[in-house]
Amino acid sequence: MDDKDRALPETLNMECFRISKATEGLAFSVPEAGPLVRRLLRVAGRVIIDTGGERADAQIWPNTEVMALQWLREALTPLGYDIRPLPESGRDPVPDPSTDW
Repeated sequence: MDDKDRALPETLNMECFRISKATEGLAFSVPEAGPLVRRLLRVAGRVIIDTGGERADAQIWPNTEVMALQWLREALTPLGYDIRPLPESGRDPVPDPSTDW
């Protein structure tokens, strides 16, 4: 990836980080909203940095997808939800991050 190709994805990733940090000072009307929005921005930034740009490597998508799903699970668990594949989708369950360490 040359500098020009990396510039926009890196900028967008940094903006997700900046916005996430800026939300720390907001008084959300619902306490669960702050952590949720910060994790969603973290997911967006990771997907952008891994897959954005003309020369992004599609071969890293499986790892990025699993990481994004794990982070979404992390965001949804405190709200009482989980990430699971739809029946008959043929998709594997989202692994626990600790199983891959």
